[in-house]
Amino acid sequence: MFLINVPVALFGFLAVAVLVPDTKSELSPAIDSVGIVGSSVGLVCLTYGFIRAGEHGWGSLGALVPLMLGVAVIVAFFSWERLLEHRPAGEPLLDLSLFRSPSFLWGVILFTVLTLALIGLLFTMPQYFQGVLGASPEGSGVRLLPAVGGMLVALLPAARLARAIGAKLTVAAGFLILAIALGIGSTATLTTGTGFIAGWMALAGVGTGLTMATTASAALVELSKDRAGVGSGVLQALKNTGAPLGSAVLGSVLASTYVSHLRLVGLSPLAAHTVRQSIFGGIAVAHAMHSPPLLTAVRGAFVHGTDAALLVSMGIAFGGCVLSLLFLPSSGPKVKGRSEEERIYASRPEIDRLNLHSIAQGVYPG
Repeated sequence: MFLINVPVALFGFLAVAVLVPDTKSELSPAIDSVGIVGSSVGLVCLTYGFIRAGEHGWGSLGALVPLMLGVAVIVAFFSWERLLEHRPAGEPLLDLSLFRSPSFLWGVILFTVLTLALIGLLFTMPQYFQGVLGASPEGSGVRLLPAVGGMLVALLPAARLARAIGAKLTVAAGFLILAIALGIGSTATLTTGTGFIAGWMALAGVGTGLTMATTASAALVELSKDRAGVGSGVLQALKNTGAPLGSAVLGSVLASTYVSHLRLVGLSPLAAHTVRQSIFGGIAVAHAMHSPPLLTAVRGAFVHGTDAALLVSMGIAFGGCVLSLLFLPSSGPKVKGRSEEERIYASRPEIDRLNLHSIAQGVYPG
């Protein structure tokens, strides 16, 4: 199943090598070893904690300990970076002055919010396709293509729309479209057809494309070539942290709703435990017992869980719409010597690299 990603990754590699200009800094700063180790350890602990929370609940020690450790290490990392920033010869890994720009700050935040909202689609729908519709893993991937297609269609006019109405309204519109699509998706029932699903997923892809391109541009557009790599790294780090966080939160919502809608009267304790663990365990028990009613009940309960997760994702997307209207600048300060049209997507090479990397990972973006 994973081999299908190999040609996609090779295509992304070739596209970046041929189409994306090099933005290597002319400076050769010293390596901040403490910052590299601290940020890596902190993000690993947070990611692991989020994953454990999704598996065992937010109150489990296996989740709380790495989460608290991760927060402590990240706080120490920022303290160390601030200390280096104030040293005459200090060269921190992360330039904290980046966050003084409202465009960068809110571009990064909103990109992370987009990742959280999309997890509702990317985490739940492959399970839905395989568990409820009976699709194979390859068939599940094919059914995600409408979302990818919608995203690609929206990426092309995103820059033009941002120039016409501003980044603020473009991002808000993208989040609103995504929220509407997720809300439509949350109305699915056990008998919902694949055409309906493809339609709302394509609409979600359109909202994603508008939002992803414009928030990435907002975060990176004011950065010089020397700082573009750091800014892109921050964007990627938060995106990759937001994904397991969204999986943990939405996985908990899905699992609790799924279990609450199960009626397991007459099953042995072992069979009931297996059914509660996942839809695939429930399907296996139903097949072993030759029980069509149990199979229908398991699939119906999972559809309720999927709907609940998509509703939470809709709320996150709507929150992103509100945040963008309140805080994201319509367009950041003009860079001297550039027209407004040139400035909006001045950092396009870094954005293209980011988008190609996301597509190569199979994440919408993802």
